[in-house]
Amino acid sequence: MSDSIADQIIRVEVQLSELPDGLRAHITRARVVGRELSDLFGVDHLRVDLALVGHDLYRASTNAELLDLAARRGIVPGAIDREQPLLLHGPLAAIWMADKGHVTDKEVLDAVRHHTTFAPGLKALAATVFLADKLEPDKLMRRPSLAEVNNLAWTGDWKAAVRAYIRILHGELKLRGVTPHPLAQQAQDDLSNDWL
Repeated sequence: MSDSIADQIIRVEVQLSELPDGLRAHITRARVVGRELSDLFGVDHLRVDLALVGHDLYRASTNAELLDLAARRGIVPGAIDREQPLLLHGPLAAIWMADKGHVTDKEVLDAVRHHTTFAPGLKALAATVFLADKLEPDKLMRRPSLAEVNNLAWTGDWKAAVRAYIRILHGELKLRGVTPHPLAQQAQDDLSNDWL
């Protein structure tokens, strides 16, 4: 018999002690936002909390560590992942959560895997995790450009909020000469088509 979500959260929380203080503080803030957005978006707050507690388990890893771990875990990085290895931290966290955290909930694991880029076909649970990660208070203070996303999220329109975030991010990346992840564009197209 599988254990409860609360048991899984506790098991993943043990790993947080390995993370830097600032990253642990970010996770705590994102969990608070996730709880509040869960109510608005009509998703189970415990499943959201499970995803958020584990989403950044590998965020403090170096580029070399991420690429090495990916190779050892059978992930074949694409060109963008090799250019921006930090994109691998979500997929690696999802693998750890499935193996060591005994998490079997595919939606939770997909939310962790794609919390940086989002992806086509993801629904409200993954959007809650994605937005909570981006809209926690410290990130909002550092990125005033996200005010529109924040406003849309708090109206309960997760699809519009995710679309707005991807649009804003792509504009920022273009200015820096960084290639956006194709999954984000596909997700934006998917959500736009769903809206029509």
